[in-house]
Amino acid sequence: MAYLFDNYRGTRHVRRVATWIGFLLKAVEKLPGVSFTRQRSRQLMFDYRGRRFKVRYSHKVGARGGIQFVEVLPGRGAPEGAVALDVSSLAGAEDAYRELGKILDKFIAV
Repeated sequence: MAYLFDNYRGTRHVRRVATWIGFLLKAVEKLPGVSFTRQRSRQLMFDYRGRRFKVRYSHKVGARGGIQFVEVLPGRGAPEGAVALDVSSLAGAEDAYRELGKILDKFIAV
């Protein structure tokens, strides 16, 4: 949170996302058998059912930016895979809080 406020002071489209962070952290925390770590100053990483994911801000989500859950593939440099979930609103963060396990299970099954 401090990163957002220190580095994006006055930038409403980024600061707006800060209100969603609690929903998203709790959503990850509720997943069975998951522990998460902070990678770099802006990313959260976690393992779920043998797959690794990171949560990051992206300017390309929605009209004003949002949060992405992105699969991290094995290999040097943690290459990115497909996006499992885009969150572009507070309602989307609430949905992620309620259904993240189901969303990720569906992503993994594909």
